[in-house]
Amino acid sequence: MRGPTTGVMLVVAAWVACTPLAAGEPLRGAGPLRVESFPLDSSTTVALVEDHRAPLVALRIAFPAGDWSPWGHERHLREAFEIQLDDSAGELRADADRLAAGISLAVGDRSTQLRARCLRDDLPQLLDLIREIFSNDTWDRSELRRMARGRRLSWSAAQRNPFFVGWQAAARELYGPDDPRRRRWEKPEAAETRASRLAATRDALLGLRGRVIGFAGDLTRAEAAAAARELLPPAGEQPPSGLGPVFGAATTQTGEIVVSIPKLTQVYFGYGRESLTYHDPDYPAFLVADHVLGGHFYSRLYRALRHEGGETYSAHSVSYGDTVAGPYRVSTYTRLDNAEAVDGKLREVLRRFHEQGITETERASAVGALVGRRRLSRQSPVQVLDRHLRERALGLTEGFLDDLVDRAARLALDEVNAFIARWYAPRRFSMVRVEPR
Repeated sequence: MRGPTTGVMLVVAAWVACTPLAAGEPLRGAGPLRVESFPLDSSTTVALVEDHRAPLVALRIAFPAGDWSPWGHERHLREAFEIQLDDSAGELRADADRLAAGISLAVGDRSTQLRARCLRDDLPQLLDLIREIFSNDTWDRSELRRMARGRRLSWSAAQRNPFFVGWQAAARELYGPDDPRRRRWEKPEAAETRASRLAATRDALLGLRGRVIGFAGDLTRAEAAAAARELLPPAGEQPPSGLGPVFGAATTQTGEIVVSIPKLTQVYFGYGRESLTYHDPDYPAFLVADHVLGGHFYSRLYRALRHEGGETYSAHSVSYGDTVAGPYRVSTYTRLDNAEAVDGKLREVLRRFHEQGITETERASAVGALVGRRRLSRQSPVQVLDRHLRERALGLTEGFLDDLVDRAARLALDEVNAFIARWYAPRRFSMVRVEPR
């Protein structure tokens, strides 16, 4: 496959394809950007976000297995998929560069995706290139070795990263060694370099039922169906065993954990517990409460630890939960000689938050931020497509994530504060400190 040299202007145009348009700008002659989903065959779905404002097309091909899949993890799905663009002669990447197609191959927790974008007129050439990528069997072995070495170096560097080590300690406190929720913070297994094993894993992935081929941009339904046809091989009749992730029960231990790293000049704090899930009835209240506590630059944490006391540059909250629970932490750091003062202030922020709740002004501001963030996430067609694919990967109904925001916006102040009084009790939180050795 060979394509024309398209030059700098195409690169700029392709970048614009993934850049949000002006807030609230509607599709000319139509309503808001929406996903149209229809079956291509019994095992493959096409998802289309039609938008004719620019002659650009974004493509997503999603497969229903990721790094949390026991089947995928055991068969080295990550390296088997991510090596597909690296043939021994380097022709596939060269062809992608000539098209300015922006092709990437990524393995997530629950889903594996090929992502690409191009000018509408170049779509036939992009589809030909993707077919070549998915049939590649002459991988660059030096690239396989570089990938393996990169993982080893990344792991070595992570052991000196206090943020990583703190989250690792929190995840290990909550979950057993076989739970996939710990995997992002654990040492990667030795890479698979045998071509026959990688090809078998790739071919099995391409044949999984439940595949989605998504298009966003200047394409009609008929054109999307035609483009998707024969892009993938026929699917298998039965899914392999061990395809879906298996989660263990979380421990309920709370207390103090201290981890040490040589030569640190600061102390890092993570104060938290296991998160809620999207399906928990309290999750909308959590969205409001978490934003007030640590979700923005003037949150309770930021005001107490940065703006008022100058104790740190950063204080925030992070949750790794979705349809399953994950670690939740409010975090900060400070210089070594100020560690005890910040430890006390961090605990005091949570204590007052738990006992006093939030104000009506804070509730209204949080709702405004949540609604505004949702609008910002729906401006370009590829944003809408990616949100749809995320909901599918999580097993959620269409519009579930938007509905969470609507439910949060309808909550009264006393409902949010009742949740805070139940869930943010300090006795349910544990403290992880990363200190110098």
